[in-house]
Amino acid sequence: MFRILLICTGNTCRSPMAAALLAGMVEKAGLSGRITVESAGIAAWGQPASPQAQAVMRQSGLSVDKHRSRQVAPEELATADLILTMTASHKRAALGMAPGMAGKIYTLAEFAGETGDVRDPYGGSETEYRECAVQLERLLAQSWQNIVSLAGKK
Repeated sequence: MFRILLICTGNTCRSPMAAALLAGMVEKAGLSGRITVESAGIAAWGQPASPQAQAVMRQSGLSVDKHRSRQVAPEELATADLILTMTASHKRAALGMAPGMAGKIYTLAEFAGETGDVRDPYGGSETEYRECAVQLERLLAQSWQNIVSLAGKK
């Protein structure tokens, strides 16, 4: 099983939305038995996904309604095959916890062949969350062939 871990700050907005979107792509491609998707946060405390994230994902036919944020642990980083962070600072934090994992930790934008961070919609309007989801969808779509290729090598 190829394990992908998506990381943001509090694991209530970006990474759970990205995980739901990517899990939907995996399911649609019939790869649920080969790829697993999880999310965690650098500073998470067991909170539900934000109401705006829940609403935007429901509008996409997906759900983060039962999501509870969780803190990323060094052992999770060690067992993941691919770690995608929402920002460069998240990547630095993950590398600080697992310095030997540099070859499998990327920002989502970097893995998609772009630069920059995924903007944090925390505390924003549903429109800001929708814009974040659109950015996540685009970056995940651009990353999809790389993900499938890596999963096929495991």
